[in-house]
Amino acid sequence: MFAAFATFAIPFVNAAQIPLGTVTADPTGQIVLTDNTRITLAPGYYLISYHVSTLLSTPGYMQITPFYNGASHIEYGIYFKTGFNVTSAYGSNSIIIYVPAETRFSLTYNSNVQSSDGTATITVLQLNR
Repeated sequence: MFAAFATFAIPFVNAAQIPLGTVTADPTGQIVLTDNTRITLAPGYYLISYHVSTLLSTPGYMQITPFYNGASHIEYGIYFKTGFNVTSAYGSNSIIIYVPAETRFSLTYNSNVQSSDGTATITVLQLNR
């Protein structure tokens, strides 16, 4: 099973989940966009790859934190600091996670400055062990 989600050219909001739309749907229902920010995953193992970029208006930072299995996982987060006005901040990560019970996966955006043109992509592959 696999699915892909994305958003393009929107301002991200500090301390909010990144909004997403479905790019490639999983017809089996194992990987589903539950609402505009959360992906529901059925129990199992998953390879999740994500990329996030935005323009920061003034020097500052962008932090992206994944949330799943009822907790934030800063250890799999993205952090990018800029030193100039109107600078791109970006990062990507790939993780393998175990989901013992149905869970919601999301990415939370944090920054100390205003952003614009935020873009995010998430690809989810269910793995067989």
